Amino acid sequence: MIASPTLQSALAGERNGFLWFHVEDPNSSVLDELARTYGLHELAIEDCRVPGTRAKLDDYGDTLFVVANVLHFDPDQCECNFTEIDFFLREKLVITVREGPDPVLDQVRASFGSDERLAHPGRLFHRILDGIVDRYLPVLDTIEERIERLEERAVDRTSSEFLSETFSLKRSLIEFRRVSISMRDLLSQLLRRNEPWLQAENLYFRDISDHILRSIEFTESYRDILTGILEVHLTAAANRTNDIVKVMTAIATVTLPILLITGYYGMNFENLPMLHNPYGSYIATGIMGLLAIAMLVVFVKIGWY
Repeated sequence: MIASPTLQSALAGERNGFLWFHVEDPNSSVLDELARTYGLHELAIEDCRVPGTRAKLDDYGDTLFVVANVLHFDPDQCECNFTEIDFFLREKLVITVREGPDPVLDQVRASFGSDERLAHPGRLFHRILDGIVDRYLPVLDTIEERIERLEERAVDRTSSEFLSETFSLKRSLIEFRRVSISMRDLLSQLLRRNEPWLQAENLYFRDISDHILRSIEFTESYRDILTGILEVHLTAAANRTNDIVKVMTAIATVTLPILLITGYYGMNFENLPMLHNPYGSYIATGIMGLLAIAMLVVFVKIGWY
C-alpha cells in the first residue's frame, strides 16, 4: 500500500507489486514527491516541466526516462503541433507525466483493472505508445483530404487564400516529419535495449516502428504532391497572365495604325487629303476599320492569336 496521501492520489493502477502513477500537472508537488520517493533524476524532472521536448530516451541507471510526442492537427488553421507524454520506467514501476487529460491514457487507465497483462512495464508502455502512434495516421488522413481539395482548385484563379493554405500544409508536413523522425529514433533505441521487460515487447515495438516509417513515407509523398500542386497553380497563373498580355498586345497593335491616321489628321495644316471632302470622315473611318480587320486576319493566320 502507498502510505502518502499525495502518492495515493496519483496512483493509476496497482497489481502484484506493480505500480503505475500518473501526474496530470508537471508543476505540481506530486511529481516532486515521486522524485524523492523513487529517486528520479532532476534532469528528467526538468524535462517534464519544459514543454516542447522532442521524443527521446535517457538512461538514468535503474530508470529509463522516455519522452513520446503526441501529434495534433488544427484543420481551421492548417497547423500541425505536438505535445508530449513523459515516462519513468522500471521493472515494477511506471510513472507517466502529461499536462492535462489525454484520451489514450484515459482508455488505458480504464482497461488496467480488467486486463492483468497491463501490470507489466513493457506492456503498459507499449499500450500507451501504440495509442499515441495510432493517432498519427488520422492526422495524415485529414491532411490528405485538404490536399485533394487543393488539387481541385489548382487551376483556379490565383488567390492569397489558396497559397496560404498550401504553405500552411507544407509547414505542417515538415513538422509532422520532424516529430515522426524523432519517434522513429526513439523506437530504434528501445529495440536495442537489454532490459528483459522491454525485450519481451520487441515484436510490438517493431510494429509501432513500422507504423512510424509508413507515416514518414506518407509525409514525403504528400509534400511532393503539394509541391506539384503549387507548380501547377503558378503555371496556370502565368498562362493566364500570358493570355492577358497577348490580348492587350493585339489590341495595342491593331489600334496603332488607327492612332497614326487620327494623329495625322489632327495636325493643324490646311492641305490634308480629303480635309474638305464631305465624306472624308467616313472614308477615313472605313480605312481604319479595314486595317484593323486585316491585321486581325493576319494574326490569326500566322497563329499569333
